[in-house]
Amino acid sequence: MLLPVSLAALAGSVAWSRPLVGALPVARGLATFAALRLSRRAPDFALRRAWRLLAVGMLLWTVADLLYLAPWVLTGAAYRIPGPADLLRLAGYLGMLGGLALYPALAPERFGRLRAGMDIAMALVAVFALAWLVLLRPLFELQVAPMAPTFWLSGVLVLDLMLLALWLRLFLLVGHGQGRRPFLAMGLAWAAVFVGDMIHVFQVVQGPWQPGAGMEVAWTAGALAFIRGTAGRPIALGEETRGARLGRRLEAVLPIAYAYLVLGYTVLDWSLRGQMDWFGLAGSVAMGVLLVARQGVIAGQMEMRQFAALVNVSADLAFICEPDGAFRLVNPAMQRALGLREGGRQGSLGSFLVTEEPVQAILERAMEDEWQGEVNLRRSDGTTFPVALSLRPVRDGRGGHPLIVGTAHDLTSLKAREQELRAALAEVAAARRDLEALNQSLERKVEERTQELQQTVAHLEQLNEQLQELDRLKSEFVALVSHELRAPLTNIRTGIELLLQAHEDLAPPVAETLRLIQDETLRLSSFVESILDLSALEAGRFPLCMEPLDLGEVAAAAQERFAGRPDRRRLRVQVPPGLPRVLADARALGSVLFHLLDNAFKYAPEGEILVTAHEEGERVLVHVCDQGPGIPARERERVFDMFHRLDSRDAREVYGYGLGLHLARRMLEAMGGGIRVETADEPGAHLVLWLQRA
Repeated sequence: MLLPVSLAALAGSVAWSRPLVGALPVARGLATFAALRLSRRAPDFALRRAWRLLAVGMLLWTVADLLYLAPWVLTGAAYRIPGPADLLRLAGYLGMLGGLALYPALAPERFGRLRAGMDIAMALVAVFALAWLVLLRPLFELQVAPMAPTFWLSGVLVLDLMLLALWLRLFLLVGHGQGRRPFLAMGLAWAAVFVGDMIHVFQVVQGPWQPGAGMEVAWTAGALAFIRGTAGRPIALGEETRGARLGRRLEAVLPIAYAYLVLGYTVLDWSLRGQMDWFGLAGSVAMGVLLVARQGVIAGQMEMRQFAALVNVSADLAFICEPDGAFRLVNPAMQRALGLREGGRQGSLGSFLVTEEPVQAILERAMEDEWQGEVNLRRSDGTTFPVALSLRPVRDGRGGHPLIVGTAHDLTSLKAREQELRAALAEVAAARRDLEALNQSLERKVEERTQELQQTVAHLEQLNEQLQELDRLKSEFVALVSHELRAPLTNIRTGIELLLQAHEDLAPPVAETLRLIQDETLRLSSFVESILDLSALEAGRFPLCMEPLDLGEVAAAAQERFAGRPDRRRLRVQVPPGLPRVLADARALGSVLFHLLDNAFKYAPEGEILVTAHEEGERVLVHVCDQGPGIPARERERVFDMFHRLDSRDAREVYGYGLGLHLARRMLEAMGGGIRVETADEPGAHLVLWLQRA
């Protein structure tokens, strides 16, 4: 961890920093080892080369440190500047500058590499020009120290600033997140080295240099920060990281800022000194020329990127080759189709082209004008696939040797579909012949079946007429029998009533027998009435007089029909007085309510029978609920079928004919209503009928 200390304090801290004299070569040696180790983990050659150059530069600095210390350790004399150690240190600077300059930061395209080189050149020229105007020229003019040490030490400061300038460019490109931390440590390392070199300059200006001064503190801290910068994986700055877009925009305008800074400071220096600094003017001119050239390169780069994007995203195979067939450029689609490794050696067209005509003859014809044809291409695994190949010559207007541009369209799917189509056409032809033969056979069979169906239809029409006649006779017979039974049953019921009223002193067994005959006569009369009503409904002759009815009055009338029952108190009718009238036939609605209540009394011998009603939209709903055994879910639709009963055994306790619910549904439907069985939480049957509001 670096501790912030003042430059003056470091320059005068000879005594306490003397133990760090031996620590500096050790720290830089460890930094060299860390850079080499990181280079071995680099994913590509460019990144590996950059870290190796940084490691070489740190190694040369380590050797230079040992040479600085050697005279002082052996003889106690101070090292004289310049000397061999300064040459090694200069070589170390060149290695580190090369590592930062060659660090992969932009897209590896030709114009991209040229633009990166110009950005680096502008940064170095700007640093050198500004260093001359701000630092070097004042040192040489003041002559505060001998010329040779001043030259070497000021040159070291310039190189430190160049390292910081190149680091700043990479730092802007790395974006945010985890990838920025190692580069931040690298920037601290170069800043610490610059501080140490500044202390070295001040120490030399003040007196003879002695090892152990505060500069060793800064240099050692820089080596430790360099080691921290090698932590983690090598970062390729072309990766998309958070904040990389903003950093790239700032990096793009950085050379422009350098150019304006050099030009502005040169003009400012001219106005203050009254005379032009020709070295600063040369630097300004050089920056202007480089800036104009850089903008031209950027324009060319954008133009080339557009053309390259068209080729790279194309699904067709495209390439450029020499007249002898050696590939110059191959687009990604062709690399994938041939199984070529990206960035590796691409080979030549002759090693992939499979054709009966000699490859060289094809290339010669293509160089003359153009060549097109269908050929096969061989993949790297030995398999082949068909393509439509087109070769055209491209000649350079400057007189250079021509090249051949080739495009190929993969015909694999087209050939496969062509074979499938031919097979399908053959199958269609065979099927057509079979269909014609089958059609002739079917025509004969259809003609025979048509005659049979005509005879069957005539027979069915005759049977239908007979069935309709039988149904009419059945309905008339049932109506006739029911009508003929009504009068005798009425007479029997009337006679028994008169007999019971006239002879009140009849013996109890005789009176009980007569009442039983009377009840059975009433049940049989009700059955006959139901049969007659059902026959009239089916024949469409049931008279309906639709009129607004008070549901409470109809329900009360139905309740009165059960007044003679001993358990009549179980029946409770709750119809609200303000309920809207319903549109119905009084006789039909009374019959419906009678059948529903009669079923409730028969199948629920105990418990309350409740009749309620309420309004729902344009309908009025009536609920009839009992507390009997209820209706199973599977029977809730079948109970409305004719003659269907839940208990159809011979020895049953409750007698019925299965007509009540069927007749109720038919009558309600005839009046525009309906009925259903609902699921209820309480035990018993829950029937709901509805009618339209009047």
